[in-house]
Amino acid sequence: MCKPRSIPAMLTLALALGGCGGVPLDPKAPAEFDLNGHWVLHQALSDPPPDRRRLQAQADRKLLGAGQPRRRSTAGLLAFVVEDFPVLAASSMIIEQDQRSMGIRYENGTYRDVSWGERKRGLWQVSAGWLEGELVISSKAPDADARESMRLSENGQRMTIRVEVKSGGDSLNVLRTFDRVSRR
Repeated sequence: MCKPRSIPAMLTLALALGGCGGVPLDPKAPAEFDLNGHWVLHQALSDPPPDRRRLQAQADRKLLGAGQPRRRSTAGLLAFVVEDFPVLAASSMIIEQDQRSMGIRYENGTYRDVSWGERKRGLWQVSAGWLEGELVISSKAPDADARESMRLSENGQRMTIRVEVKSGGDSLNVLRTFDRVSRR
């Protein structure tokens, strides 16, 4: 994770962490930020994929502990939300990036298109662009907020992706690290 260099940088970063309503993201990719290529998960530097069943069981226990009947609640939404972020379980992906967007093909056949700027994607209002040298994708739904941040190593061969999701008072914070095995 980068260390902010000044108080204004720290304030900018804090506002950006707030989601889509924060600081505007720059829709123009820095010249050195090239994600094109085939990326493979570096397991030793990555968190394990979230376990959907465990997330749902935790939400159920939380409801029962509060004396509420077992039903789908906003707390249990984390179990479903993780499906909207295939990078959480990906072991490899191929990225094609241009000036307007990037396409990501995951090994399981899932494809995701991310356009720079503001867009609607299903239930999500998505804002994608750059802040402090990171590609940030902020997503907001009626019952969840998510932030994905992608940072490249100095030589551009390693990418760290942090995914933070908040829903119903619960949160998920996962770090995934990928190594570039070829350029496209």
